[in-house]
Amino acid sequence: MFGQMRQLAQAAVVAAGRLSSPALGTPASLLASKHLPRGPALGTPGLASSAVWASVRGQRGVLEAAARLGGARGYCSAPRVAPRQGPVGWVSLALTCATGGGLLYYYERERSRRLESISGKTGPSVGKAAIGGDFTLQNANQDGKKFSTTELHGKYALIYFGFTMCPDICPDEMEKMAECVDLVAKGGGEVVPVFVTIDPERDTVQRVKEYVKEFHPKMVGLTGSVEACKDAARKYRVYHHRTGAEGDPDYLVDHSIIMYLVDKGGEFITFYGKNLEAKQMADAILEEMKRLGH
Repeated sequence: MFGQMRQLAQAAVVAAGRLSSPALGTPASLLASKHLPRGPALGTPGLASSAVWASVRGQRGVLEAAARLGGARGYCSAPRVAPRQGPVGWVSLALTCATGGGLLYYYERERSRRLESISGKTGPSVGKAAIGGDFTLQNANQDGKKFSTTELHGKYALIYFGFTMCPDICPDEMEKMAECVDLVAKGGGEVVPVFVTIDPERDTVQRVKEYVKEFHPKMVGLTGSVEACKDAARKYRVYHHRTGAEGDPDYLVDHSIIMYLVDKGGEFITFYGKNLEAKQMADAILEEMKRLGH
């Protein structure tokens, strides 16, 4: 009998706990007053009924006390679970889009401004580039005769700085220069190809003379003292640096690979890099000649 009483009491406690669960959303006081049995509702006569009722009534009293305590504090005895929110809210998403749009607008505006500045749409440039100028060396074609670039005035000139012992770059560029000169001639223009050494210690007059003849009959080869060649390279902002061990006769010279176009007055016009082909360079030179009135 007592086993049955205990089971009934436990069942009543479990039922009361389920009825007061937060999922139902009902105040504990309402559960205690409506759903717990009163009097002989258990349907078990005698001592068992009284004992079970006493146990259930005790559980009811606990629930009612908890409900009163929750009501006094302004909340239900059953805790409410706050709804979950996603990792990104609408506000944060809107702020992110606004920030990204602003950065993109700023980037495009700066890019357009720089492109206009480069293309010259912002107005004509003032002054001239600090590149070029006349210099004096020895003309290898004339067995070392003193030569000043003023002798080139009245003609366009295409100047290249290199050295005769260059294994690959210089020969390729010299061939390109020779082809370009011929293409300019076919287009009705004239430009004098000029080779200036940056390795005068090895590039003697005779060596340079033989070298330039291999590429074009009109090519002028220039050499001179170390200081004179450095001065010429400095005026055209030519980078060059000797590499290899000290005292090694087979050293190489690292240098910039650029051809400089000079007008009939000896003034620097523009330059052409290694990426241009002979045809492209010739077309560009003819366009410059046309712009300057040939």
